[in-house]
Amino acid sequence: MSKGKKIALWIVSGLLAAMFLFSGGIKLLQPDQAKPMFVHYGYAAWFATFIGACEALGALGLLIPRLASLAAAGLTIIMAGAVYTHLSHQENSHAIVPLVLMLLLAGVSYVRFKELKA
Repeated sequence: MSKGKKIALWIVSGLLAAMFLFSGGIKLLQPDQAKPMFVHYGYAAWFATFIGACEALGALGLLIPRLASLAAAGLTIIMAGAVYTHLSHQENSHAIVPLVLMLLLAGVSYVRFKELKA
């Protein structure tokens, strides 16, 4: 992989990590705001804490090269669930951000898996 592509991969990974650390941190540090939203969508209140922990840990995993492929794959699954949740509640415009994040994470996961095999 060229030096420019590696730099781009690290920039995308760093930005994704920051976003998921922020998102997961809010769910963990302000559960009174996150839990009602999850209940509104038909999920159990504890699921907000679980997703917040997964997002925060996934963010850290994105920054560790040996774990980045698995972290990105796990976060891709979470974002697929977010896209499904928004679309199933006819919130099509809210599904755009998780869809873009899901595609970016899938790309990071793919590149990191290829890196591990090389």
